[in-house]
Amino acid sequence: MHMKFNCYTVVAFLFLALPARAQTTAFTYQGQLTGSNIAVTGTYDFRFRIFDANSNVVAGPLTNAPVGVTNGLFTVALDFGTGVFNGSSRALEIAVRGYGDTNAYIALSPWQTLTSVPYAIQAINASNAVALTAPLQVTNLTGTIPNALLSTNVAVLTNNVIFSGSVIATNFTGNGYGLSNVPATSLIGTIPDARLSTNVALQSNPNLNFAGAVSATNFTGAGHGLTNVPGAFFWVTVSNTSAQIQPNVGYIVTNNTTPVILALPSSPSVGDVYKVAGVGAGGWIIAQNTNQTIAAGNLVSSIGQNWQTNGPTAGWSSIAASASGTIIAATINGGYIYVSTNSGVTWLPRNSSQGSLNYSDVAVSADGTKMAATVGNINTTSDNGYIWYSTDSGATWASSSSGSKQWVSIASSANGTNLVAAVYNGYLYVSSNAGQGWSAVGTTVPGSLSWTSVASSANGSNLVAVALGGQIFTSTNAGSSWQQRTAQALTWTTVASSSDGSRLVAAVGYNQSGSIYISADSGATWTANTTTSGLWTSIASSSDGNRLAAVSGSTSVSGNIYTSTDSGSTWTIAGNAPSAEWMGIASSSDGSLLAAVAYGGNIYVSSQASTTPGTAGYLSGAQHTAIELIYAGNNLFLPLSHEGTIRAY
Repeated sequence: MHMKFNCYTVVAFLFLALPARAQTTAFTYQGQLTGSNIAVTGTYDFRFRIFDANSNVVAGPLTNAPVGVTNGLFTVALDFGTGVFNGSSRALEIAVRGYGDTNAYIALSPWQTLTSVPYAIQAINASNAVALTAPLQVTNLTGTIPNALLSTNVAVLTNNVIFSGSVIATNFTGNGYGLSNVPATSLIGTIPDARLSTNVALQSNPNLNFAGAVSATNFTGAGHGLTNVPGAFFWVTVSNTSAQIQPNVGYIVTNNTTPVILALPSSPSVGDVYKVAGVGAGGWIIAQNTNQTIAAGNLVSSIGQNWQTNGPTAGWSSIAASASGTIIAATINGGYIYVSTNSGVTWLPRNSSQGSLNYSDVAVSADGTKMAATVGNINTTSDNGYIWYSTDSGATWASSSSGSKQWVSIASSANGTNLVAAVYNGYLYVSSNAGQGWSAVGTTVPGSLSWTSVASSANGSNLVAVALGGQIFTSTNAGSSWQQRTAQALTWTTVASSSDGSRLVAAVGYNQSGSIYISADSGATWTANTTTSGLWTSIASSSDGNRLAAVSGSTSVSGNIYTSTDSGSTWTIAGNAPSAEWMGIASSSDGSLLAAVAYGGNIYVSSQASTTPGTAGYLSGAQHTAIELIYAGNNLFLPLSHEGTIRAY
């Protein structure tokens, strides 16, 4: 006999049979039995066994008898129990014999490979549900499906859940942690500060900076720190011992026992203004931050009140300073040229490769890059030498084509290009190339005289020269022509000029005490100050001619330093400067820095140009003093106005 298997018929019957049976491991099998290729009809005994891929029996035998066969077709119910269909390969062996026959069963071939439809019985075992492929009614499921067998798209309570679409619910309960895009109208209660964005302005925050405009119908309070408020400037009263000052605010300090320390802002903006007025007897102090300075050159009417000693002890002969007073050069008679680039704090010897020379005078351009120095001595021709020049702030020097002469004085224009120099018992010379080349001027008028000192205006056109036992001569065309200005021949020793050449100051001295003479009309007329006399050796002027300084003495006689802040009308002996054989003095353009040298002594510097940079510097004012500062950038504060005596430290 031959059995013919119809898969499609079995699939249909198997699917429909499962829901109707109480024994869920049973399935219906339908086949066709033929004999000699003819469909048979009758009653037969059937035996069924299950084999694995290795031809091992895993279930059965099951015997169904009798089984009716009609036209070859038969249907049987098979139940091999649980654990048989676990997903492994399975084949069904069918054997048949006549009904009631005692002979052995005849096994039909081939074995019937069991496909997915019989495996549907695995649905009773949820752990193997992955093998279930046929459609299954949810009403046929019992128990709980494990999380591991669920799709990853299923939301479970034990996981963080992010829905790609909208979630709609009429009510949420719980703490709602992590919810976003919740309408504000759905919130009740008060939101804690910690839950707010850092961009929210809190009243408890002492520093609020709004990136845009702030509009309000009314502001209340002191308004400290407000900037760019049109026409507004705030005043506050401070009675304690310290305060952090704010821009565009004025402070009235009222402490009667202790100076009120007012700290400048560490990060000010250019244009910020600060005002301080001292009402209390304790006064006030304005304290600085790192790298900050306050320009103090014009805060006090007096100059040269505090002097500091710098440089080695030597036979100093002259000194000159740049406009700011930062770069200073000093010369030694029988030594070297010394240069300072930090307002006289430290000094370095220059031109030492030429050995010791008898330097008599030195000049420095306004920016300090160009320098020139003369060699000579009015007392002897044995000290004659050349004019030396430098174009790198004194780092290197070269000798000019001036020739070896008895050079005694030199002066420079602001740019250092135009120079004038004097020869004792000789002529006046000018240079238009920073001291490299020189030509004699005034050979007819005034001619050869015992010149002692020359001075120049900032543009180098207005020149003035004085001679020992002679007169004062001026030039308005860079030395091309000269005009005698005084009829009386005196022992003139030194002369200085304002930057425009309109205010001149000259002094008489040498072997006998003389007076200081002042001219306010470019040398046309002169007025002597007879209240002050000395052996004047050098004199210096601020650029406007208001602040003057002069030194007296000689190589064997001590003298003093004198200062004037009223264009020479009155003179005062300078502060703590000692009595010495003073030979030279120099001034910054504003007169706030003075530098002087003494023969056989040291270099002395008095600077009120600014406070000491950084936290060590400060301004102080007593009761009934006031000051207004503006921040100019680069850590510099400038005084706009002041009242009373204010001191810089």
